[in-house]
Amino acid sequence: MIYLESGDKMIESLSKYISHFLYKNKIVDEDDLSIYQYGFEIIISTLLGFLITILIGIVLKMIFTSILYYIIFVFVRQLTGGYHANSYFKCNLIFAIISFMTLGITKLAVISEQYTFAFYLILLITSLLIIGLYSPVENEFKPLDAKQKKKNHIIGFIFGSLLSIISCILFHFTVKISILITLTLFMISMLIVIERIRKGGKEDEKY
Repeated sequence: MIYLESGDKMIESLSKYISHFLYKNKIVDEDDLSIYQYGFEIIISTLLGFLITILIGIVLKMIFTSILYYIIFVFVRQLTGGYHANSYFKCNLIFAIISFMTLGITKLAVISEQYTFAFYLILLITSLLIIGLYSPVENEFKPLDAKQKKKNHIIGFIFGSLLSIISCILFHFTVKISILITLTLFMISMLIVIERIRKGGKEDEKY
């Protein structure tokens, strides 16, 4: 708990310092300080997430794969939503665990050759069903209006479908990337399920 609070305070302090530096140099207005501080908190947390992914990629010797994973995960998550931690530290910790699991399982599957097309097809179908039925799950701190929800739902499902098709095609050419795409979509769908369970299965506002 101490590490959680200190991690968040570090991001908050750094963001506040940058915002006040811009204010002192007359780059931003005083009234906008809180907005810029929040923006910098998001940027710093996002950069930490990227560095975590690269570090995991270096440890597992999957740097290119880790970058591809990060791009897919972040883009799809922005559209589908899912579980959101209540602190930056916890958010990055959970992201690190999910990233290590996804990349680690991908590596083990390729090395051991313990994989079948049918199994990953089931994971893809399950992921698409969850995304199609329950996304987007909005962040309570960044609520979406009905129009944005509908847009995110459509784009998220289309993009998820395209990734699924690409994964199926790549399975016969480069199985590592195919498995990575499949597991990334599955992890995202599980985060959607976890958030809905956390909310008690409460339906979001219809769009």
